[in-house]
Amino acid sequence: MLRPLIPVDETRAVSVAWEMWQRGDFLVPYLNGKPYSHKPPLLQWVIHLSWFVFGVNDWTPRFVGPLFGLGNLFLTERLARRLWPEADTVSRLAPLILLGLAVWSLWTTLTLYDMLVAFFAQLGVLGILRAAQGAFGMGWLMMAVGIGGGVLSKGPIILLLILPAGLLAPWWSTRVPGSGWIGWYAGILAATLLGTSIGLAWAIPAGMAGGEAYAQAIFWSQSVGRIANSFAHKRSWWWYAHTLPMVLFPWILWPGIWRNLVKPKADSSLRFCVLHVVAVLLLLSAISAKQIHYLLPSLPIWALIFARVFADPSLRIGRFGQIAFGAIVLGLGLVMAWLPFIAQALGFPKSDSTVVVVAEAFPLVAIVLIVGLGAFLLLWRPRDSATMVRGVVGAMIGVILVAHLVYVEAGRPHHDLRSVAVRIAQLQARGIPIAHWEKYSGDFQFIGRLTAPLEVLHTGQDLSEWLVAHPEGYVVIVYRGSKKGFEETADFIQPYRGKRRIGLWKASELLTRSAALDELAD
Repeated sequence: MLRPLIPVDETRAVSVAWEMWQRGDFLVPYLNGKPYSHKPPLLQWVIHLSWFVFGVNDWTPRFVGPLFGLGNLFLTERLARRLWPEADTVSRLAPLILLGLAVWSLWTTLTLYDMLVAFFAQLGVLGILRAAQGAFGMGWLMMAVGIGGGVLSKGPIILLLILPAGLLAPWWSTRVPGSGWIGWYAGILAATLLGTSIGLAWAIPAGMAGGEAYAQAIFWSQSVGRIANSFAHKRSWWWYAHTLPMVLFPWILWPGIWRNLVKPKADSSLRFCVLHVVAVLLLLSAISAKQIHYLLPSLPIWALIFARVFADPSLRIGRFGQIAFGAIVLGLGLVMAWLPFIAQALGFPKSDSTVVVVAEAFPLVAIVLIVGLGAFLLLWRPRDSATMVRGVVGAMIGVILVAHLVYVEAGRPHHDLRSVAVRIAQLQARGIPIAHWEKYSGDFQFIGRLTAPLEVLHTGQDLSEWLVAHPEGYVVIVYRGSKKGFEETADFIQPYRGKRRIGLWKASELLTRSAALDELAD
C-alpha cells in the first residue's frame, strides 16, 4: 500500500508477465517484444494464475512474493519440527527469527523471484530430512519437486541450495540409511534427475519456440556464464564474507550465539544446519555473480541455528544484542529528529540536496515510533530468551514500517512511474511512435498496459536517424542531474531512481535543439 512497483526489477518482472499474457504465449517470456532469457517463467505463471481468477490488475502480482514468504515461514517451522521434534520452542521461534532478519523482512514484500527460490530450496531440504528419517519415497519426491520448482523459478542455482544437505549426510546423520550410503546417493541422483526433468519439460520446448539465440541463453549464458565469468554483478570471491553481517542483522549482535555454536556438544541437527549454510556460502562465493539477495534462500537455515540457541534454557545468551539493537534504533530516531536542523546548520542547499530531501521526508509519527521502539528495547527486561526474541522481532517489524513511511515521501516520487507510463500509453493509442534512449528494462509495459514495444536507440546515430524519420514521435530519455535549459521543452519530467530524472520529449522539439541531445545523454 505504501509503495509502487519499484523499477527496474519489480516493474520488469511484472512487465514480462503482462507481455506473455497479452501475446497469449505462456511458454516463452517476452520483454519489450523480444524473448526474455534472464529468468524462467514460474513467477509470471503464478501472476497469470491470479489474473485468470481476478482479471488483470495491479494488486494480485504484489501478493505473490509475500505469500511465498509466508509459505517460507511455515516450511521453516516444519524443518524445525523435523530437526528437533522434542523442542517445541525451536519450531515456534524459528519463523519469528527469520521474519526478524532485516533483509528478509524487506525482500518478502517485493515482487521478485527470491521468495520462490527460498520456498523450493526449503522444500528440497525438508525432503532430504524426511528421506534421512526413513521416508525415502516421499522424501526424494519432495526433493525433486524442490529442484524442479527452483529451476523454474531462477534456474540451476537451486542445486547449490539443496544438494549440500544431502551430499554431506555422512557428516551430520547419526545413522546409516537403511539402503546404505550407496543407496542414499542413488536416491539423491534420482531426485536430482527427476527435478531437472521438471525444469527441462519447460526449457526444451521454450528453447525450440524462442529461437536459437534464446535457447543458447537459457541453456548456457544465463547459467554457466554467471558462474564462470558473470556479465552482471561480478564481484570478488570474498564479497559475501563482509556482506553476511548485514544479512544476519540484528541477530549477529548477540555474541552468546556464536560462543555456543562453537562448542563441541552441538547436536547432529545443529551440525546439519551449520554444515549446510557453510557449504552454501562457499559455493555461492565461488560463483562470479554475487548479490545480497542470492543469500536469501539460505536464511531459513540460519534462522534454525539461531532458534536452536535461543530456545536452549541452559544457555546464557544475555541482553547485549537487545541493548545494542535498541541503541541503534534509538540513535536512528534521534538522527531523524535532528537531521533537518543539522542540514540547516551546515548550510546544505535547499534544492538538489539529498540530505535536505531525506531530512524533510521524516513524518512525525515515524520519528516518535522509532524513538519509542529504541527506548523500549533499551529499558525492557524480558523474562527469558524466547520472550526477548519476540520483542526484538516486533521492534524490527516496526522499523520496517517506519522505513516505508519515510519512503512514501523520500522514495515514492522517484519510483512511481504511473504518470509517464499512462502518457506513453495515450500516445501509443493515437498511433504515435515512441522510442527509448539507451537501455530499457520494461518499466512502462505493465504499468501503462502498453500494447506495443518501445524502440530502443543504442547510439547517438540511431537517435538522430530516428528523430529525422519520426518527427511526430516521442523519445524517453533517462539522464542525471538537472538540465533546466532543456527540461522546459519536455512533454513530461519526473525524478527517477535517486539523482536521475526521466523525461519525454517530442522528436520535432529535439531536432531543433541538437545540442540538447549530447548533454542529456551525458
